[in-house]
Amino acid sequence: MKKFRRHSARMNLMHYRVLVRRYFRQIFSTLGTLLPLILQAPVMLIIVYLVCSNDAFTQKNAAALTNANVTVFVLIVMSALMGILNSYREICKERDVLSREVFGGLDLSAYVLSKFTVLSVIGIVQCVILYGGTLTFVDFAYPDPATGYLCSVAAMILTNISVMAVGLFISALLKKSESAILPVLFIIIMQVVFCDSLFALGDGASWVRYLTPAAWGIAVFSNACGINNWAPEIFEKEMFGYHPLVGLGVLAAIAVLFALLTIVRLKRVYRQKD
Repeated sequence: MKKFRRHSARMNLMHYRVLVRRYFRQIFSTLGTLLPLILQAPVMLIIVYLVCSNDAFTQKNAAALTNANVTVFVLIVMSALMGILNSYREICKERDVLSREVFGGLDLSAYVLSKFTVLSVIGIVQCVILYGGTLTFVDFAYPDPATGYLCSVAAMILTNISVMAVGLFISALLKKSESAILPVLFIIIMQVVFCDSLFALGDGASWVRYLTPAAWGIAVFSNACGINNWAPEIFEKEMFGYHPLVGLGVLAAIAVLFALLTIVRLKRVYRQKD
């Protein structure tokens, strides 16, 4: 039995490597797939340039709060948007092919993890481009520059990956990509409404922010910029008080949770046992 398990693990690892290479080849060989991925970050960078103030973080007073909040909000929500746009069709569009490959012995855990890996790499590149481009015209004036830069880009990346994982789960639930539009819209609206950034949430809905990736991403980014300390008498967010590692840990946990849920869902569909 132990020998079989070791062999099975090696086979699963081989499947994973083959699937990762194949997925990258598919992306780079198809212009219709590659072009949207390339253009997403530059297009969103243009939007950031148009709507964000370049001196919002240097003034560090109540008057600058709105502009600073808008900048952080736009960067984090756009990171989330790129994540779910990258993933929401990835599984349901391959249902027919996946059925044949599972029948031929494909391990579904390796399949989902290959998707997760490739889309995470894409998300990292997109977020680095978006954040790096923003640095050319916005001075975030971090109290601790080294920690500030790292926490900010990490918040964008993990927000992207966590929402991407949610998109994979949605894709696993549905048979056609057209059916994913409404769930995707709901997830996007959730990031905007419940991120607890642009407007205050009522007592009945305040708990939802703790389930919203964008809220944690904004909390980490804002904490790195010290926004919570600019005018505490008129602006103080509870989530901004958490240590950045807590927010980043929650985002990582959301990503892992939905990756596992995606695996469980597909194994139920195809009745594949470990």
